[in-house]
Amino acid sequence: MTMKTPRLIAMLLILLTALVGYAKKKKDCPRARIKVSYLCHEEHLKTDAKVYTAEYQMILLANGTDSKFYNAKCEYIDSLRSTPSGQRMYREIFSNMSRKYAETGVLDDSAMPECKMFVFKSWNDSVTSLFDRNGSSSAHFYTEPLGEMQWQIGDSARTILGYECVMAETDFHGRHWTAWFAPEIPLQDGPWKLCGLPGLILEAGDSSGQHSFTADGLEESAAEMTPVRNSKSYEKVSRKDMLAAQRKFLLKGDTMLRMLIQNAPDGSKIDMPEPEYNKNPDLHIDFLETDYHQ
Repeated sequence: MTMKTPRLIAMLLILLTALVGYAKKKKDCPRARIKVSYLCHEEHLKTDAKVYTAEYQMILLANGTDSKFYNAKCEYIDSLRSTPSGQRMYREIFSNMSRKYAETGVLDDSAMPECKMFVFKSWNDSVTSLFDRNGSSSAHFYTEPLGEMQWQIGDSARTILGYECVMAETDFHGRHWTAWFAPEIPLQDGPWKLCGLPGLILEAGDSSGQHSFTADGLEESAAEMTPVRNSKSYEKVSRKDMLAAQRKFLLKGDTMLRMLIQNAPDGSKIDMPEPEYNKNPDLHIDFLETDYHQ
């Protein structure tokens, strides 16, 4: 039996240390008990300040003490942008989209995420953390206390995905919400920031009809609740400041958007006609929270 050289032993120790560190890192990443997919409906403004209707999927991973609410397409795009080869693919996707918009005047952004928001809830820390890359290409995040909602539970019931659900209502950050929760699923969680009921929220909508979440799939899952990629690039701001900045971009973002599209990621220049100013914005359409106007 040959003796291991000091160099080989040192290399093994370095590898073992790296593996232990990796294992600790993996251990610190919570795992879900359940995975819920929600069909999200929203009426929203684009930079022409006109109303558009969108429906897209969001995912909730939850285990009773932690949860993550996100868009799978957004997480995929973020993963592309985290590697050199992926960045090349992303630049190609964006350049093709920009050229088509310049040629046709129609922005086909189907390859881009419909929602760039990540919401993390931690019951141990009593904190909700929200990360978002808004339309101005800025990346921001904020934290706020968890469980600020005061619910009134009603008598109405309906069946969703085979679970009998009970109605509850609350006023939260400028909107009135009606939710349906399943007492059979003992997780005080739900889509977006909605939580705090004695059962998982499977459906919710605001009284204006501009926003709603409807569960259309539910399964057991041990998926990792991985953090936001490149989270250090997100600037911490207040919730109201983030929403006010997003609103300002939507109402006055034509110039910024044209500059972004004209200067394609591959370095080429795209000529575009001057935009026509929209004199009749649909100002009644707003975000999930509206109290930032105050």
